[in-house]
Amino acid sequence: MPSLLSRSPQLRMFLVAIVAVGIVGAAFHALGFFGAPINLVYSDVLGFYERASAPGFAYVSKPIEYPVLTGLFIEDAARLGGSRAGYYVVSMLALLGFAIGTTYLLYKVALRPASPELQRGEQAQGITVSRLWRYWIFAPSMFLFATYNWDLMAVFFSVAAFYLASRDRRGLAAIFLALGFCAKFYPVLYFIPLLLLATTWREWVKLCAIFGATALVVNLPFMLLNFDGWSYFFTLNSARNSNPDSIWTILRFFFSDAAVGVPAINAISLGLFAAGYFGMLWRFRRSPFLYLCFVATLLFLITNKIFSPQYILWLLPFFVLLPSVKNWQFYGLELSNIAVFFSILPWFFLGKDMFYFYLASPFVILRHVVLTMLFVGVMKKLNNGLRAG
Repeated sequence: MPSLLSRSPQLRMFLVAIVAVGIVGAAFHALGFFGAPINLVYSDVLGFYERASAPGFAYVSKPIEYPVLTGLFIEDAARLGGSRAGYYVVSMLALLGFAIGTTYLLYKVALRPASPELQRGEQAQGITVSRLWRYWIFAPSMFLFATYNWDLMAVFFSVAAFYLASRDRRGLAAIFLALGFCAKFYPVLYFIPLLLLATTWREWVKLCAIFGATALVVNLPFMLLNFDGWSYFFTLNSARNSNPDSIWTILRFFFSDAAVGVPAINAISLGLFAAGYFGMLWRFRRSPFLYLCFVATLLFLITNKIFSPQYILWLLPFFVLLPSVKNWQFYGLELSNIAVFFSILPWFFLGKDMFYFYLASPFVILRHVVLTMLFVGVMKKLNNGLRAG
C-alpha cells in the first residue's frame, strides 16, 4: 500500500515548506556570525554554545538549566559539531527534523475525521488541514522561534501524544508525554487530561505507571550520579525572579511594590494556576481531550512568572487543530509577542535601560489580554458543551 507521503502531494508541499521556513529562520539567527547586532538576531541556541562545549558532562559535573533530554541534546550537538558553527548546524538540522515530524503528525491528526459522520478523509477535512499553512508553517513564530530555542522537541512529543490519543493508543501517548516532560516540562500539563480518557481504574493505574517509568528511565541515572546537578533546573526556576517582559514584573512595577519577593510570586502564581487547572479539569472532565490540553496551556502561560517568546510555539498545534480560534486572536497574539521580543532584547544586550522596559510593557499587556481572551473563549465553549450534554 502506498505511504501517505507518496500519495499526498499536499503533505509533501507542507513538509517542503516547513523545511524552507526553518532554514530561513536559522539563517536569520546565524547572521550573528557575520556581525549583525545581537539585540536583533539573538538565539538561545547560539548563546548556549560556551556552556554546551565546556568541560564536563551535563548534570553530572556541570549544571544545565533545562530538563534532561534538552540538556543532553545541547551537549551532544556541541560534541558532534566540534565548533560553534558545527554545533549550530547540528542543532538546526535536528530542530528541522522535529519540525518535519510535527508537521507530519499534525497533518495526520487534522486528516482524521472528527466524527463518524465525516468519513471522506482529506476532502472532508480540507478546511482543517489547510490551517497548517496559516497557523503552523507560516506562523510568524515559526520563522523567529523554531530555531531560537529547543521547544520544538517538546512540541513534537506533545503532538505525537495527541496523535496517539486520537488513535486510542493511550499507553504510547503517555510515553511521549513523559518524554516531553523530560525535554521542556510543560507537556506534563496534558497527562491528567490523558488520564481522563481512561475507561477503567486499571487503565488509569497503567497510564500512571507508564508515564512514571518513562520519566524515571530518563532521569534516574542523573539523579543518582548528582542529584544537585539534576535538580538545578528546578532550583533555578524556583529562585529566579520574573523576567522583565513578564506580566508579573509589570504588575509589581506599576501596581505594587517592585520589591515583592520571589517566594511570594511563586506562591501566588502557583496557587492561581493550581486552582484554575484542577478546577477546570474537574468541571470539564468529560470534555474533548485537545480542548482540555489547550486551556491548560493557556492557563499556564497566563499565570506563570516566566514568559519566553518561543512559548507561543506551544499553542500553534491547537490553532491548527481547534477551528474555534479566530484569525484576529492568532495574529494579535503573534504580533504582540514579536513586538515584545524585539523591544526587550536591547534590555539584555545594550544595558538595562528602563526605556526598553517601558517600550515593551504595552505589548506585554496586549499579549496577556489576547491570551486571556483565548482562555475565556475556550472556557465558554466548554461550558456550552457541558450544557448541551
